[in-house]
Amino acid sequence: MEEKENPTAEEETPKKSNREAFMERYKADFPDDNYEDEEAIYGRMNQRNADYDRLRTNDDNFRKLVNEHPEYGGMVADMMEGKSFIESFLARFSDEDITAARNDPEMAKKLADAQAEYLKSVEDNKRIAEEREVNVQQSIKELNAYCNENNIDGGVANEIWGKCLDHAVELCQLKFTPELFDLVYKGMSHDDDVAAAREEGEIAGHNAKVQTQMAKGQGPEGIPPTFDGGQGGVAAEPKPVQKKKFYNPFSHEMEEA
Repeated sequence: MEEKENPTAEEETPKKSNREAFMERYKADFPDDNYEDEEAIYGRMNQRNADYDRLRTNDDNFRKLVNEHPEYGGMVADMMEGKSFIESFLARFSDEDITAARNDPEMAKKLADAQAEYLKSVEDNKRIAEEREVNVQQSIKELNAYCNENNIDGGVANEIWGKCLDHAVELCQLKFTPELFDLVYKGMSHDDDVAAAREEGEIAGHNAKVQTQMAKGQGPEGIPPTFDGGQGGVAAEPKPVQKKKFYNPFSHEMEEA
């Protein structure tokens, strides 16, 4: 039997098994996954299958729509090639078609409703844009005042503004990060910290007053001295330390820290 003198590159490269080919593609698509966790891999596959099923359903619905309305498919093809919607629309519908639709009572109502919805969306977008501009200008004033009060320079102020915008975008997308959780938690615990500091200050002031009276040979006001020569008064019972609570999103309950 004669041997091949120059084997092809395909013959020199060992063929990959289905598992090897799958893992190679999987690692390329999800480089941050734990490839040793088999359950996680199955979870990814289930998610990918669900995405595929959704895309297949959308594709089937689109095909059905194009079959029922060929002009719609033609307009989509036109726009994919760079034409505008108006160009594609006018290339397929005449003034007579539009007039006929307006003269049809049922279609005329649909057209009127569609036009009203469009005008409302334009008005709503204009109002939202105006409110957004007012809010942005007010927020900039608040940031400037904050930076002036805390001696923060312009460079750091720009970083703060950028971070705020990042959080705003994330919140609009319902994306919550550990950084945001930390920010919110610290804000929630701020009032408790202030109250605790005020209470500690009051206790320290009271103790200092008692110590001053004892140094003068007096007991606390209104309490006579004891017979053994000690100073009067009854030690105040220590107040229990209040444990901070936090919301556990997994159990949906408040828990003690």
